[in-house]
Amino acid sequence: MPDEKNKEAWRLFYMVKGHFRSNESSVLSAADGYFRRLFRDGADGAPLYDYDEEFEIEWKKLMEKQKNDKLD
Repeated sequence: MPDEKNKEAWRLFYMVKGHFRSNESSVLSAADGYFRRLFRDGADGAPLYDYDEEFEIEWKKLMEKQKNDKLD
């Protein structure tokens, strides 16, 4: 499950894939490649700020869900 310490790797994963359905080791191993991919896409004019805003919204929802699941 995603956690705060690897938030940036999850951000890259989400910005490329559009979801959080993966394991942490896959996300961490893909981070460098996804960084290069997004860097290139941004240079070509992709609206990365939109992807980042979507990530923040979904990340907050996910963290709230995890918090609530721990309380149950």
